[in-house]
Amino acid sequence: MIWNRKEKPYINFHTSKELLDVIPRPVAAAKAMPEWFRKLKPTIEGCHKNEVGTVKRCMPVLDAVSQGYIIPLWADLQVTVSRPTDFLDATGKVVHQESHDDPDSLIGTKTDVTEELIAEHKPAKELSVYMTFPEFEMDIGDLLSSHSWQQVGNSCDLKKFKLGKVLLKFTNPWVIETSAGWSVKFSNPSSNWSNDISLIEGVVDTDEYYNPVNFPFVWTGNEEGEWTIPRGTPLVHIVPFKREKLELNVGVRDEGKVNQVNLKLQSKFYDKYKEFFWKNKK
Repeated sequence: MIWNRKEKPYINFHTSKELLDVIPRPVAAAKAMPEWFRKLKPTIEGCHKNEVGTVKRCMPVLDAVSQGYIIPLWADLQVTVSRPTDFLDATGKVVHQESHDDPDSLIGTKTDVTEELIAEHKPAKELSVYMTFPEFEMDIGDLLSSHSWQQVGNSCDLKKFKLGKVLLKFTNPWVIETSAGWSVKFSNPSSNWSNDISLIEGVVDTDEYYNPVNFPFVWTGNEEGEWTIPRGTPLVHIVPFKREKLELNVGVRDEGKVNQVNLKLQSKFYDKYKEFFWKNKK
């Protein structure tokens, strides 16, 4: 692929003809900022505007939530977290596990697979999570799939979550294409904690890899219950970047530059960084 230096960098999101006008389209992240951040006022109630304001005035946070693009959830997602029942044989060995409204009714019956006789039952030690989409036909295979825990290994810190060892994966309906020399980073929507979906982040060279990139994730919630995450919820944050090598230098800071910056900051009451140092991210 030849890179035309005069070409304006681009990012394309492509899906099937049938889905293009059916599922929510990716949008600029600035149009899908976290609800709490969007509603937040820049000043704290009861304080003068010249005093310390809220994080709404913080340009680094604003840049983080507004840069790049957001892929919205393409259909409602039903999440059920429950504690299943362990069914045991006469020796106390677990021979079957499921969520059952009337576990007593299975006492004395045999399991379907091993045909072992069920003698007793008790609540399982671990929670289980079940997720489902509506009967939504998308010609991209299963909308949800999974990975084995062995693919990350027991040293992975995801195990600290109650359901962190249940590795799930969204099947992405979008192919992402970028200009030559550009890649994208896939991450959780910045500063958005509206649900308990936590993506395993990744980087893909989308200038060459013209294929859907699926999104592995875990459910970080620790409570039993049922939730519906609505279609259109910000799901994946896409941040394109140009692949360029940077030279790493480590040394003693320039106190003259630091003092000059602080003198400028002292000359304003608020919006100091925005006034003197911030650049619009195009």
